[in-house]
Formats: sequence, C-alpha cells, structure tokens
Amino acid sequence: MTTRQVAEASRVAEGTIFRVFDSLQDLVEATIVSAFSREKLLEMLEGVDLGPDLETKTRSTLSLLTRHLDTIRSLMMAIHHTQGHPDHCIKDELEARRLELDGWLSERFAEHADELRFSPTQYVSFLRLLATGSVLHLDTEIDLDTAASMALGGALRKDQL
Repeated sequence: MTTRQVAEASRVAEGTIFRVFDSLQDLVEATIVSAFSREKLLEMLEGVDLGPDLETKTRSTLSLLTRHLDTIRSLMMAIHHTQGHPDHCIKDELEARRLELDGWLSERFAEHADELRFSPTQYVSFLRLLATGSVLHLDTEIDLDTAASMALGGALRKDQL
C-alpha cells in the first residue's frame, strides 16, 4: 500500500495526506489507534439491539463478533503489509476492547442466566470462540446459523440426552 493508493481511494491529493501525516506508517498507525479505541467500540455498539430472546441474541452476537473480528483481522493484515512495526502497542488496546465488549455482551445475556448451563460470561467466551473460527475460516462446513444452533442446543441429538 502506498500513499498514492490511499490518496486515490480517498479521492484527495497525495499532498493533502502529507499535511497531516509525515509518512504512510504514521497514517496507518493513526488509523489503527483510532479503529481500536474505546470510542470506536462504543460507536459500534450504539443502538445495537441483540433481540429479545436467547436464540435471537445468540445469532446477533455471533454476527456482531464476526464483523468485529473480521475488521480486526483486516487491520492487522494492513499493519503487516506496511513497512516497519507500529510504535503504539495495540495488544493492550485489543485486550481492553475485548474485555469491554465481552462485558457489554455478558450484561445482555445476564437476563437469560437461568436458561444457560454456563455463566453469561462463559457463554459469550464460547460465542467468541465460534466467531473467531468463522473469521479465520477454520471450518467452512459450519455457517453462523449452524454455530448458533450448536451453541444453543449442543451437539447431541435430543433422543441422546
């Protein structure tokens, strides 16, 4: 990726970019820091309604996590493709946002605690695991609807319980 490509994609002159950023690396770092900020997470969650029941919340959560993790994956690939390494350590930011998002989701599942075999926090962690596998394309045989069904009902047939 070059500043020329960024300028063309943004429909601005390349010189405009250099009025704000000294280098492509500075532009990428500013983008990453902004993308992983608490403000961006809150903006993403603003107005999100996961639905009224456990099944709808499960499907909505898998979709939300998949989109969020795919964005992180794309940004990490952009970091990898730029020259050098970011000066700003994003590991701590990613962990802080993960904890905040998991906390927010766990609060929404708390009203269904009596329907779950595990705590809402553990259930959200399990859904994150499923979403991560989906984003990384670890298994193409399981779509998000199947993953939600498995999360809700387990893998055993009802006659086997």
